[in-house]
Amino acid sequence: MRNDSDNRPKSYDVSVIAGNLAQLHEHVTRTLERIEMTRPGSDERVIMISKRELESLEQALEILSDTADVRELSNKIAQLAAATGPMAHAIDA
Repeated sequence: MRNDSDNRPKSYDVSVIAGNLAQLHEHVTRTLERIEMTRPGSDERVIMISKRELESLEQALEILSDTADVRELSNKIAQLAAATGPMAHAIDA
């Protein structure tokens, strides 16, 4: 099970999931939490996430994989940091 103080997903054996799939589907889509599925005799894990979260992750990967966009985003962040950082106020004084 999940400890609320960390970011690990709740973990359930596949036998529990099989009987509660509809409830877990509702929970994942409503809360955007992840569910980890385990199986006896296997160290492998499967993670259930909402389609909305998957699309967000895919979009982030797409942005980060496009080097031109990454450079532009980095430049904008640097400009914002320079304009709002502690040194920006010292220069104005």
